[in-house]
Amino acid sequence: MASRRRIQKIAQLLQEETAKMLDREAEFPEGTLVTVTRVSVSEDGLYADIFLSVLGGDAKRILAITQKSVYHIQQILNRRLRMRPVPKIRFTIDEEEIKRQGVEKSLAELKRDGGI
Repeated sequence: MASRRRIQKIAQLLQEETAKMLDREAEFPEGTLVTVTRVSVSEDGLYADIFLSVLGGDAKRILAITQKSVYHIQQILNRRLRMRPVPKIRFTIDEEEIKRQGVEKSLAELKRDGGI
């Protein structure tokens, strides 16, 4: 079992590297912005869930694109990162981010209508 500090460092490193790769190498539909919002690493450091936020596109389609290229992304991470073992990654849509956007939209509507 890895220490809490090591898990946090692994999560941060995976978030930075994956965000760079998705920005440079992934081919998403025009006008779609994909952001890595957070990374959750298992206690043993062997697995990592990478949470994505999608603006301007279909989240399910973007998830399918990233899942198709997960093997390629994993290989690049294995080469770039100076650690062993590199956690096995899995992409998911960040549902918390979707909820936050809904709350912000509701607050903006209330403010516009004079409710707040």
